[in-house]
Amino acid sequence: MTEILKAQSASPLKADPASGSMEEVLLFRKLQHSFHRQFRKVFPDKLAAKSVVIIPSMTLDQEILAKVSGHVHYEERLLCLLLLRMPRTHVVFVTSMPVDPVIIDYYLHLLPGITRHHALQRLTMLSCYDASPKSLTEKILDRPRLIERIKKSIPAGNPAHLACFTVTTFERTLAVKLDMPIYGTDPDLYEMGNKSNSRKIFKQCGLNVPEGFEDLKNEEDIITSPPELKINNPAIEKR
Repeated sequence: MTEILKAQSASPLKADPASGSMEEVLLFRKLQHSFHRQFRKVFPDKLAAKSVVIIPSMTLDQEILAKVSGHVHYEERLLCLLLLRMPRTHVVFVTSMPVDPVIIDYYLHLLPGITRHHALQRLTMLSCYDASPKSLTEKILDRPRLIERIKKSIPAGNPAHLACFTVTTFERTLAVKLDMPIYGTDPDLYEMGNKSNSRKIFKQCGLNVPEGFEDLKNEEDIITSPPELKINNPAIEKR
């Protein structure tokens, strides 16, 4: 037994798959496939023990983010989720910069039937201490010790998932590193979420959609579409 333990301690830890690799994609899909069991078991029960790691990352082009004054404060908006109103839910909230305690108190006082003291015991606030235009998720990925702190903030035995502002390949990488699913869509399906492709999917499923057109490419398409709608359906009215 001693020799086995020595061999196990001497064996190297399995490295995380490379970002964007097929191995990472497959691991992510496996995590996402397992999420439906957690959803069915935990979400309908407001008293169920669970953990939610909130990553309010605006994963956008850094040049665009740099033009948005105070963009890091947008991260605070997801405090409005008020998940702590469920008495056995633990929340880990990660931000680029520390959130002022006054702001946290404001949101905690909105919780119906839950005292501030009780809510604070189930809230873990973590920060990157980095106000740069880089997205929050990228900042977290650059900080292995922060990732470990997130893991250690999850109470033992609690089912956990990520709640993100947007889900991109960066969030996918983080989900695999944390070994927890995301309450969101696989980034490989991103294009299916635009308005044109959503209409196409609804139609394929036999669902009714408002009168309109898909795949408008330019200003001319936008100008000519309304008259064409009227020609196709004379009874249509402006709302």
